[in-house]
Amino acid sequence: MVQQWVAKNNLELIGILEARFHLANNEAVQTGLGLQGWDFISSYGQNSKCRILLGWNPQRVSLQMVNLNTQWVTCDVVSLSDSRCIRVTMVYALNTPAERSTLWQYLLSQQATCGDDPWVVLGDFNATISTADRHGGDTNWYGHMDDFPNCINQAKLLQISAKGLHFTWHNGQQNEATILRKLDWAFANRRLLLEWPQVQATFQARLASDHSPTLITLTPDRHRPKTRFKFLNLWADMEGYEAAVQAAWATETHGNPISRLTTKLRVLKGHLSNLHRKHTNYISSRVKQAQVRWQEAQVGMEVNPNDLSLGRRERDACKLYNALRKVEESFYKQRSRSSKGRWGRGKGPGRAWEDGSFPLQGYPEHQPAGILGLYGPPLS
Repeated sequence: MVQQWVAKNNLELIGILEARFHLANNEAVQTGLGLQGWDFISSYGQNSKCRILLGWNPQRVSLQMVNLNTQWVTCDVVSLSDSRCIRVTMVYALNTPAERSTLWQYLLSQQATCGDDPWVVLGDFNATISTADRHGGDTNWYGHMDDFPNCINQAKLLQISAKGLHFTWHNGQQNEATILRKLDWAFANRRLLLEWPQVQATFQARLASDHSPTLITLTPDRHRPKTRFKFLNLWADMEGYEAAVQAAWATETHGNPISRLTTKLRVLKGHLSNLHRKHTNYISSRVKQAQVRWQEAQVGMEVNPNDLSLGRRERDACKLYNALRKVEESFYKQRSRSSKGRWGRGKGPGRAWEDGSFPLQGYPEHQPAGILGLYGPPLS
């Protein structure tokens, strides 16, 4: 089942929690997973049973162990395709509040150690953040339950935007005896969310465990071929600009704050693209066309100066030409101040973007590439 899950989700790294095999069976269990060519590291408890089994595909990532404990495994994972590094901490917390205090202290220390490096923390924390994460059973909120949310806040970790199940653990009972909890979590620091603003955690339906499998997917925005975008100051003076901004900011978004911001900016980019096509696309060609129409109107008025409609036509053509010239002038003034280098494919001064190559295409379709996986503990 693990082999199928890894293949289906194209995973490079997995964690199996509470594997429960003894140290003597380590090699046999790893072979039985069917992940040929993969490497593994195991974390054991005091009873010599495996608590966390970490596996990775060495053909796609390299891994350097940072710290290993009964409740966590921390490692630096480097993609062999682009050399980007992420610090990963997989967690399987112990049952009692006193035992978990060691985990909370460790996460706080790691926050200082990671500095500005991308860091993701995921696993079974055996704790909830609020009463909304608990259904059935004892619903009282005891003082020690604040330790987990306080730790997450102090460690400056943010929840990764999630989909799927909210309650990730089921006690296997029915009716009034049913207890549901959100015990499995996925967090990231600010640096990771800045580099992968579309990172997402999926809490899948339970299969061979009383916990939900957790899948982390990244979208490598920074190293994807980027489309170019240049905000034109003149847009701010155009009709429809304020409405475009208001519409973009009114868009309903979900996820962490950075993800919500980038989503709204992407929506705004689409509105500005429409504004550009309406007012500033092919601006030099528009100026030339307006100039021709104005000249024609002048000739027509010269032939028949008593025709009032021709006079109005000439004035309208003049106003349009001057308005477009003002837009063109603003356009190229801003371009000359830019240090971005060559923007368009046109030749000679005043010809860039003449061919309509204004770089306002939307983002390419995301190609989610799963690089982290987490598989829950098996049922008793």
